[in-house]
Amino acid sequence: MTVRRHSVLDEIDKGMDDLDDPVKPLNERQKLSKEVKEMLERSGKKIKTLKEHKEEVKKKKESQISDAVNRREAEERRDRAQAERVVKKWEKNYTSEESDIKEEGLNVCYCICGQYSMILDVSLDKLPKRKSDGSLVVNEKKRVCKRNMVEGQTKLIRRKGGLERQYRFSCKQCGLFLCYRSVPGSQSGKYTYVVKGALTHNPGEAE
Repeated sequence: MTVRRHSVLDEIDKGMDDLDDPVKPLNERQKLSKEVKEMLERSGKKIKTLKEHKEEVKKKKESQISDAVNRREAEERRDRAQAERVVKKWEKNYTSEESDIKEEGLNVCYCICGQYSMILDVSLDKLPKRKSDGSLVVNEKKRVCKRNMVEGQTKLIRRKGGLERQYRFSCKQCGLFLCYRSVPGSQSGKYTYVVKGALTHNPGEAE
């Protein structure tokens, strides 16, 4: 709409000499141009040029991007604070007789998008790897393993010796597939398998 108004104003400017000539009759286009110009003058509104319109659109997009970045940073700070509160609570409830958490501490694991997703009592690089797919194996019977994920689809994967049922868990923020178990999240299981490269101890950075 802005481009069309701009072109109409151009036509008005080009035909000003004709409009001021009382002898020469106005054609239909000139009459319309005159009516539009008078209407705009009465309304007091300024018609933006194409350049002004583009500048306004650019500033609006930059503002939206800035707002999105600020929201993302605020969410990451909130998630880190939540993870720290959980870690402190767990460390307080465990004694040295029950676990070696007091010595090694708890490790917060993040999705590569920066979302807090898991807490372990061991660093990711110390977990054993599963030969079939390279995933990291967390023994839930021996390790602290707290997930902060969304339980997603159930998949059947063909393995040597038959089919394997995977109950998958994804990132709350970006939906990335992070880990799987052989039973649903509501049931007690022995292992959680962390997808290779899906989690990191450094928010926003892929390992």
